[in-house]
Amino acid sequence: MSDFFTRVKHDAFKGDYLTRLLYLNIAVFLAFSLTNAFTSLFTGNFGLIPRIGDDLLALPSNPLKFALRPWTILTYMFTHFGFRHILFNMIILYFSGKMLMEYLGERRMLSLYIYGGIGGGVLYIILYNISPILTSGSMVGASAGVIAILGGRPIIPNMPVRLWGIFEVKYWMLAAGLVLLDVLNLTSENAGGHIAHLGGAIVAFFFIRSMRAGNEWNVYLFQVIDFVRGGLQPQQRKGKKGFSFGERNYKNSGQKASSPKAGSADDTARMNEILEKIKATGYDSLSKEEKAFLFKISKD
Repeated sequence: MSDFFTRVKHDAFKGDYLTRLLYLNIAVFLAFSLTNAFTSLFTGNFGLIPRIGDDLLALPSNPLKFALRPWTILTYMFTHFGFRHILFNMIILYFSGKMLMEYLGERRMLSLYIYGGIGGGVLYIILYNISPILTSGSMVGASAGVIAILGGRPIIPNMPVRLWGIFEVKYWMLAAGLVLLDVLNLTSENAGGHIAHLGGAIVAFFFIRSMRAGNEWNVYLFQVIDFVRGGLQPQQRKGKKGFSFGERNYKNSGQKASSPKAGSADDTARMNEILEKIKATGYDSLSKEEKAFLFKISKD
């Protein structure tokens, strides 16, 4: 039993970022549920803890309330009040996060989750204050960050995806279908959730687009993380501009690699070789020319 708790402690504090995200979401849910259960048992007040949780952790749509609780732009994306809600989100987070880490690394996965959650929260507040049919309220859940990870998963938009193991579609078709469903449900009972999904999807689009241009958003996030951890300075390589956080050093030089022609059998073979290399050693092991080739193919 002690080995089990030792492993859990290690994974929760020293595991990869996906594992830590899962543990944090589950820990917040368990803390809320257990506290609510015992408080209700001994006081008979079933609504006390949900109200406190809503005040302290949920993201309010009211700008004044948000100004008084600015931390909720982060806490809401780790908070769930219902079992089915967290179960659904954690299943999608696990599988989409595993796939994203395999191709783009765990730092980009964490960055997409955080940026997607913030983007979903900001869009939620904006639309709830300009739409005459949406009433004020509050929101919790990891779905904006999860959708951002799901939307940022493919390196190649034309990558085939099998739905239910039967129907094969291009990934961009699946992504477009999910976005369309959210747009169609903007006036539904869960309008806030669908708005947050759209915010996460928008962030994913610009995150991948910026990465293609050589601008790494995860660098900025980890500067903040390092500062919060104790004011640690980013490691800087001698004679080179740009920051290194355990990944490839990136520079905004504006230079573009030569663009290969796509469509030939040689290009297809080379693309397969690059994808195998990503699976074996990760996206950051690719050379600048290989990345340029991959993104060129993705546009064809």
